[in-house]
Amino acid sequence: MPFLNVVDPAFSFTAPEVFDAQDSGWCADSPVGPIVLRYAEVAELLRDRRLDHGGDDYLRRNGVTSGPIHDWWVPMIVNHDGADHRRLRGLVGRSFTARTIDRLRPFIRARAEELADHVDEADFVDTFANRLPLAVMCELLGVPAEDYDVFSVWTSDIGLIFGLAAGGDTADRVERAVAGLDGYVDTLIDEKAKNPADDLISSMVAAWRADRAVTREELRNLLVTLVFGAHDNTRHQFSNTMVTFAEHPAQWTVLRDRPELAGRAITESMRWRPSAATVFRRVAEDFEFRGLPIAAGTFMTMAVATAQRDPRAYPGGRSFDITATREAPLLQFGGGPHYCLGSALAHAELGEALPILARRFGAPIIAGEVTWRPAIGIHGPDMLPLRFG
Repeated sequence: MPFLNVVDPAFSFTAPEVFDAQDSGWCADSPVGPIVLRYAEVAELLRDRRLDHGGDDYLRRNGVTSGPIHDWWVPMIVNHDGADHRRLRGLVGRSFTARTIDRLRPFIRARAEELADHVDEADFVDTFANRLPLAVMCELLGVPAEDYDVFSVWTSDIGLIFGLAAGGDTADRVERAVAGLDGYVDTLIDEKAKNPADDLISSMVAAWRADRAVTREELRNLLVTLVFGAHDNTRHQFSNTMVTFAEHPAQWTVLRDRPELAGRAITESMRWRPSAATVFRRVAEDFEFRGLPIAAGTFMTMAVATAQRDPRAYPGGRSFDITATREAPLLQFGGGPHYCLGSALAHAELGEALPILARRFGAPIIAGEVTWRPAIGIHGPDMLPLRFG
């Protein structure tokens, strides 16, 4: 079995040696356990009930056994299955609907136009990729504009939860973010209970007070998790998308000339360079998969960024082409009962914003050094200096 050093700061899940490993087999070894490289195996394992999300086991392996991170992560909705998962997801599902997202589209378009005035020859993360999903999330939740800056630090750092294996100050940053968001969301719950408005938190608080199907602590946890999913993933997906078009400027021209391809361009960009580069699962019981014995307690890393270029699932999948028809669904949003609730919102944000940028500017050009998040977990540029042709 090939060995991939996925914790090396220079590692990339789309490096030639990783595709060589994918061509030779469905799995590789690594410092964090088995890495699943092919689309079919990732798709199957994401729905396999013999695997779960790991709960406190994931934290324990990364040296976290108590404190704010532990108290947020362990009861999180993704670490529940069956009736408990349906109970928690039901509260969100009643409030976070397609109608909710459609009502945000005019706001997304208007904010994207405003931010586009400041993107040329600047750090795209700071001027656009961070600010648009942050503004959308705050509009969705009812967070006042004056709190955007402090909120932004927390919602960016909490996304490092999946990169704890990278070490450094990662755990400290996540802990500060969780503690800050816990306190802030608690205050918002009280405020929306007294003065409800037309926003997601008010709707969820009203549903919570009506049937008490979840506790206040579970409500707070759900809201912090929504914040985590709605900002950090999407900001990195925006930046990843611009890096991709900088590498494929002719595709930008196609999008500018054929704006009706926007939906396909978003899906292809997410396939080519997903912000959720990896998805983790823990083996809950001993079993054998594709001839490989896997012991209970093993953590398996689904290499989404690699699997979504697997030519066995996507003919011609090692080329970026916004005109291509791709039949296989994306993997980065998970599968089965745990399919990401925020998928539709992420598609809406990129789907509204990208055609605006393509209409107003020529192809993006990388204008300086790009700094990246670690390969494992949520992956994308921390800094992306861009200018437009």
